[in-house]
Amino acid sequence: MPGHKRQQITGAEKLPYEIDITEIEGFDDLHHAEDLFINLQEYAAEVFHAEETHYLVNGSTVGLLSAVLGCTGYGDRILMARNCHKSVYNAVDLNGLIPEYVYPEFDETTDLNGEIRAEKIEQILEKDRGMNREAGIKAVVITSPTYDGVVSDIERISEVVHKYGIPLIVDEAHGAHFGFHEYFPQNANVRGADIVIHSLHKTLPSLTQTALLHMNGNLVDRDSVRRYLHMLQSSSPSYILMASIDECIRLVNEERERVFKPYVEMLRQLRKEIRKLKNLQLLETMQYDASKIVISARGRLSGKELQEILLENDHLQMEMAAGSYMIGDKKADVEFGHNIGVKSVLVTTANGKNHLKKYPDLKPQKTASNLLNAARFIVADDGAANGK
Repeated sequence: MPGHKRQQITGAEKLPYEIDITEIEGFDDLHHAEDLFINLQEYAAEVFHAEETHYLVNGSTVGLLSAVLGCTGYGDRILMARNCHKSVYNAVDLNGLIPEYVYPEFDETTDLNGEIRAEKIEQILEKDRGMNREAGIKAVVITSPTYDGVVSDIERISEVVHKYGIPLIVDEAHGAHFGFHEYFPQNANVRGADIVIHSLHKTLPSLTQTALLHMNGNLVDRDSVRRYLHMLQSSSPSYILMASIDECIRLVNEERERVFKPYVEMLRQLRKEIRKLKNLQLLETMQYDASKIVISARGRLSGKELQEILLENDHLQMEMAAGSYMIGDKKADVEFGHNIGVKSVLVTTANGKNHLKKYPDLKPQKTASNLLNAARFIVADDGAANGK
């Protein structure tokens, strides 16, 4: 194993067969780590300010499943945010759990689900304690940040949850970048959470399916969580994915200034320019992740209608659209703000040249040979188009 013997297959020259190894001598075993993976996971814990960290090659999904199953017994009760990821619901189903729900506040002016309030959690836990049930709530699970970038007060919530002697599990899948620059919030490990799950591939430069599970404090049965990780993760973890995790963590730790400084500068400039738009609104809540560019066309278009316009007219694929808003959070998506009235840029890598041939009437304000040149044009003070 593997069957391809690290040889290139005709027609698939871009696939990394040559580095796709398995548990051969000197490369340790994720499920029975003795040296290499012990060191790598300890390094990850240090970088993300956790007491214990585990590599995940089945995405945050396996982390959430293992966290919930490891913190509960069959038929137990659990308090979970109603907007949790479907893997939390699957864990509830697998363990026959009885869920109690805490709902995020809905902002009718923005169509966004807001944060989870610590006061609501405390009310539910206090009521649970007052009923003197033999099987009380065994764990609390929330999502922060949400897909829309809304951040809850983890520090306050953890204080409340710990008062009742139970662990707080935070799905911080979309916040793996938290804590690496002052522009972003601190991550949940330093704000009191007992288990934190990060999807590296969502907001950091790592391959799809790569994630981390962190554990802190003494309220979690760590052996139980580890047992489920070994049970639910592939027994043949991809060394390509694990190498991606290792390199991603090294990069953001050792080269964080080079990685995050220009990114933050670009975000600041972009948000400044988008605020000038007359017909579209940049949505921001009390606590939010500034890397999420959430644009509202409320009263004019639905989010999906705006998304379709940008895709058809400007060839820009948004991250997501819902209600009256849409989201873009990748470098290619970040430029969309200028394409709808601030600046227009077409990058000629990938399909850019094809777009120029296919759409002869397409007249971008700037044709860039790569993303770096596009970014330089976007953040430049001169040549900016007037906001609409």
